[in-house]
Amino acid sequence: MRTMKWLLAVVLLSGGTALARQASKEMQTEAKPRPVFAEADAARVMDELRQALEAGSRSRFLIAFDARRMPGYAAFRDQVTEFFDKYDGFQVQYHVNQVATDGEFGGVVADVVIDAAPAGGKAPNIRRNAPVRLVLAWDGKQWKVTDWSPRSLLR
Repeated sequence: MRTMKWLLAVVLLSGGTALARQASKEMQTEAKPRPVFAEADAARVMDELRQALEAGSRSRFLIAFDARRMPGYAAFRDQVTEFFDKYDGFQVQYHVNQVATDGEFGGVVADVVIDAAPAGGKAPNIRRNAPVRLVLAWDGKQWKVTDWSPRSLLR
């Protein structure tokens, strides 16, 4: 009888440990709850985009976008690829004018100025400026851009 109680206790304890481990794993893999979109988030996203452009890194630029949620992402990706192929030596300035939250989305309106040197250096440098509107969504880890307009800024 004593052996059975001891065996039962060992089984219960080891089962409890396994359950605790499983619960811990589930908690670690769950996405963080969506935070409220704030001005600091807008500045972080805008600065990531600026740094990616100035580094000439198309992949770093595109990683800030949510390909699954962004309408026309494939065409936008192709447009960005063409822009990076056509120009290099980017300098970017931005000024965040407005930050908003609408349900699960965040929004940013910023004045953006992009100076770029044509690849090959045979044409004059360009300067493009426009008020840019970004819509962002929480992907479980960070805010990702789900819309960028006007897309013509990157032509």
